[in-house]
This record gives sequence, C-alpha cells and structure tokens, in this order.
Amino acid sequence: MIDYDVVIVGAGPAGSTAAKILSEKGINSLLIDKEKFPREKPCGGGLPLWVLKRFPHLFNSNYIESYSYGGFIYSDTSKYKIEVHKNYPSIAMVLRKKFDNELVNAAIKNGVKFLDGVKVIDIKFENNYTILILSDNTSIKTSIVIGADGFNSITARKTGLFTKRRFTGVSVVEEFQLSEKILDKFYTKNRFCHIHLKIFGITGYGWVFPKKNHLNIGLGDCRLKSNRNQQNLKMIFNKYLEILKKQEIIPKNIKSIKLRGGSLPVWPHEKTYMNNVLLCGDAAGFINPVTGEGIYYALKSAEIAANITIKALKTKNTSGRFLSQYEKEWKKDFGKDIKYMLNSTKKIRNENEKFIQTMSKDKKLAEMLFDIMTGQQSIYKLRWKLIRRYVYSSSRISLCNLIKFKK
Repeated sequence: MIDYDVVIVGAGPAGSTAAKILSEKGINSLLIDKEKFPREKPCGGGLPLWVLKRFPHLFNSNYIESYSYGGFIYSDTSKYKIEVHKNYPSIAMVLRKKFDNELVNAAIKNGVKFLDGVKVIDIKFENNYTILILSDNTSIKTSIVIGADGFNSITARKTGLFTKRRFTGVSVVEEFQLSEKILDKFYTKNRFCHIHLKIFGITGYGWVFPKKNHLNIGLGDCRLKSNRNQQNLKMIFNKYLEILKKQEIIPKNIKSIKLRGGSLPVWPHEKTYMNNVLLCGDAAGFINPVTGEGIYYALKSAEIAANITIKALKTKNTSGRFLSQYEKEWKKDFGKDIKYMLNSTKKIRNENEKFIQTMSKDKKLAEMLFDIMTGQQSIYKLRWKLIRRYVYSSSRISLCNLIKFKK
C-alpha cells in the first residue's frame, strides 16, 4: 500500500494542471494515466484566447504552435458564409500530443510522481480514506481523488457520479503534416481557419484548422445514443474531404490515413463531488456546447479543484459537505455560460441557413458570431447585444428586400 495526499486520475490538461498546482504547494501527489506518454489525442487543438489570458504561462512556443487571425464560417449548404479577418490572434493552435506532454512535464518538474501506462480498475472507501486498485495489482491509499480521466471516467463510474445521458458527443479527427510553404499558400501566414456548420446534415460542424506544419481536419456531432440509423462519421469525413477539395480549401492530394475518433460530454454531471472525490474537465462533463471546446473548462475546473483540495487537506476535512464548495465555484465561474450556450445551440441549429445569411451581410454581427465560435467572447455576456443586433439586422435586410421587390 502506497500513501499519497492526493491522487489525480488522468493526465490530460485538467489532471496535469491540478497536479502542478498541488505540487507547488508541497502536496504529496500522484498523477496516473492509462496511456503511455506522449500519446495522441483526437482533438482540433484550437485554444480560445481567453485560455491564455487566464493561464499566461502557456504563452510560449513549448505549448503554442501558431495563431489564427480569423477565418470563414459556412452555412450547411455553403451558399452563405461569413468572413472575418483580424489584426490580432483569434485562436491559438496546439498539437495535443505535444501540448499534453509539456503540461505533464511541468507537473513532474514541480515534484509530482507520474505513473503512466497503468489503469485504475477499482475505487474503494475505507474510513476517511480512498483506496485505488491499479491494473498492475498496486493499491494506492489517498485522502482525495481528483477524477480527470475523460468522458468515460472510471472515477465517475466507480463512485456513482456518472450521469447517463440520452445524447453523446462524438468526433473524428485527422492531423496531416504539410510544409509551411503549402500551408502559407492555402491559409496565408495568418492561418485562416474554416468552419462548416451542419455539413451533410450533422448537428455539429466540420473544421479545418491550419497550424505551423500541420493541418487538422475534423467533424463533431451530437447524437442520440439509441438511434442506430445515424450516418457513419467516418464516411462523412471522406465526403467532407472531397467538398473541401472542390472548394479549394485543402490540397487535392490529401487522403485519410489515420482517422481517430472519440466521445465527448454534452452537459455536466448532476453532481461533481462526494466524500474524498472531485471531478473536473471532461470527466465532470464540462464542454462548450456551441464549439465542443473543452480545454478552457479543463484548466479552470482543475485550478478550482486543486485550490479546494488544498483547503480540505489543511482543515483535515474531505467530506462531501466541505468539497461541495468546488461545485459552487465552477458554477459561479462558467456554469451559466455552459447552460446558456446549450440553449442557444438549438436556435442556431434550427435557423442555420438564415442565421449565416443574415450575418454575411452584417460585418459586426459576423465578428460577434466568430468570437463566440472561437471562444473569444462569452455568449452569456454577449447574449443581449447579439439578440438586438440580429433582430435589427434581420429586420433591415427584410426591409431592403421588400423595397427592392417593390421597385
């Protein structure tokens, strides 16, 4: 039996960040991941700029590959599009294999013990302690477990915190290595990205994210678990590549070789804490329902979880009642934003074509949407401005069409 003050399960952005903060405060911590690092992670790798504002230590080349200064958003038929060019970065681009590995290394440098290639297979509770049983037959004793082990979190499932949902998020992603010269030709040095809403009838969107020497192409969708008649995302991905070639958005010689898939949460779990346990990142169900981006919520929830854990250990109180402060804090910080965005996706999804048509004729409105889609602005904070502008722009366009018709 090995003793630690805290065990963090999952070494993605959430787990590594929590581990780093704890180790900086001298907490005896263990970070565990079932995969051997560095490892691949199916993800677009686009970071909203507010991630870097909240976590300025990420502002260096060890983490960031390149920046995008704008891009294009297309309606489902590609008949309409909005175009936004900025003189400052809109999105920071990362390679998840490199990004996640650097975060782990930063935690290790601060004194965290890292154990990779080992799974947690069971979690048991004894008195005021938690016992983790690992796949190598090792037993770990700890005061607090921070579950940061992704959508299919073993921590959430073994502790009963996992909330079953009718819907689930799914994605397929492939990253192509290309020369800077080719990327400059297609996307300029400003690395303009492309987003296709509801492409081929999916509820989500397709994306093209150019980086320094890589091109990330993917599809994200929200699906009903019980519906077996839904389109195969791998087949749609190949169709998407052909559309992108016809629109001259990607080179014609690109072919899918290593397509990767993954599952995503669509809504936070009903409860993200209990005695001795906290959940953060994807394991807690944190995601941007509009864009599918989750790294910001992973980092921020990890920061909150680590700070509450430090207080709990200091006061020797790891009860669910004490740890409930964690849920209150993340709800105050970003909970309203997630809730409002989830409701907003229904409006955007149902009026996709009209929405993009209207915005394509209103530069200010287009910039607002692009800022929301790329995570630069909170839709909750912008909601009234966005609604007023959209109503004004829609009415103005309708009036213009009426005058034109009368003439």
